[in-house]
Amino acid sequence: MNIKIIGLGGIGSILSDQICRFANYSINDFKVKITLIDGDEYEHKNNERQTFNSFGSKADVKQYELSSKFSKLTISSIPNYIDSNNISTILSDGDLILMGVDNHKTRKIVSDYCTTLDSVTLISGGNDYTDGNVQIYHRREGKDLTPDLCAYHPEIDNPRDKLPTEMSCEELSKSEPQLLFTNLTAATLMCQAFYNVGIRDEVKYCESYFDILTMKADSKIRKVKN
Repeated sequence: MNIKIIGLGGIGSILSDQICRFANYSINDFKVKITLIDGDEYEHKNNERQTFNSFGSKADVKQYELSSKFSKLTISSIPNYIDSNNISTILSDGDLILMGVDNHKTRKIVSDYCTTLDSVTLISGGNDYTDGNVQIYHRREGKDLTPDLCAYHPEIDNPRDKLPTEMSCEELSKSEPQLLFTNLTAATLMCQAFYNVGIRDEVKYCESYFDILTMKADSKIRKVKN
């Protein structure tokens, strides 16, 4: 099993630890390889929502941290943001991809590329301050079993934001406020999706909306658009 985790911020830093813990102790039938992908640096300002053992490249720091805890896994790092120039060298047919990025342009690039692969599972989570959603794109033998990320989301299909690689240092330093508990909810729902699709190979729902203020999660069945 090849697992690729894109984005190691508020969602990904939580998610990566839980996925590695599960894979190390609960998956015994096959070799698990996990690749951590993020071009960002962990800084002091991230302390309130993210857990890293030291400052520096998020991908490299997290790779060292997780490798020291979960010896059964093969964990590697790619300390780069994903974009249209490098995506074909990072993602491959048969991958199980967990994406926790904070911009629609990256979501579209990854979703569009996944539609060109023969078989792939993409689980994408994102959130605002107190609510968010998780999407599942499941494709097998050249056929979409669920809609891609853009199908029901015009804001992803026609993104108005920028890739991190297109932003200035000033733009990168500014970010929308995030809440730890909302990040945790998104990561937890992504773990549930990973278990249902990646482990049980069962897809009943392909999108879930959640709101921590109402303590509700609403799952949706979406039809594949032709």
